[in-house]
Amino acid sequence: MRSLDSPVVLAVLVAPVAALSGCGMGGALHQATLLGQCAAVDAACSRSHPQAPLAVGTRFYPEIAAELAGTTTPSLYLDSALPEVIAVDRGALVARRAGTSTVLISTDDGAVVDFIQVWAAPATKLALARRDGERIAGPIALAVGEDVTLEPALWNGAQRLAGDGGVTWTNEAPDALAVLRDGSADRRRLRARAPGRATVTAALGEATASVEIEVVP
Repeated sequence: MRSLDSPVVLAVLVAPVAALSGCGMGGALHQATLLGQCAAVDAACSRSHPQAPLAVGTRFYPEIAAELAGTTTPSLYLDSALPEVIAVDRGALVARRAGTSTVLISTDDGAVVDFIQVWAAPATKLALARRDGERIAGPIALAVGEDVTLEPALWNGAQRLAGDGGVTWTNEAPDALAVLRDGSADRRRLRARAPGRATVTAALGEATASVEIEVVP
């Protein structure tokens, strides 16, 4: 049985620390918080529900930090009570299947300083948005050489889901349009190459969304 170290004041942050907004999941002992992976200028992410489940098939990358009065910071680790639901893989929380699991935050000597219930849910809907959060509602026209950056938003019913790294992208017309990575596991930059039409589709499991791109001279 792990012990509870009550004097510890703990914050679990998601890098980069300086760019975070207030989306988060608080620990049951009020000593820990999992802040969502939201940049302060990211309108789409900042509207995410602060207690959002992880989409099945995605990952959540927390950075653990501790503040201990009068002592140095201990080494901290994450453990999952049900790894078949929420696994811990090299510091990332991985949503394996729908359900909930207790995630323990402990020191290297086994003392549990807090615990958080983390849910996982399948994505039933996927929507595409620009980086400023504007939803894509119809075809996009680009001139040759122009580009647009799109981000997927995952939903279970009416609830926005968290996590990234599970979305796949397909492009039916690579000669007309290039689909490029843009520093994020799921975000893509679409660059117009030559006049023509292309349909780009993002998918996670059964949830898909497509957008038509018309490239003009």
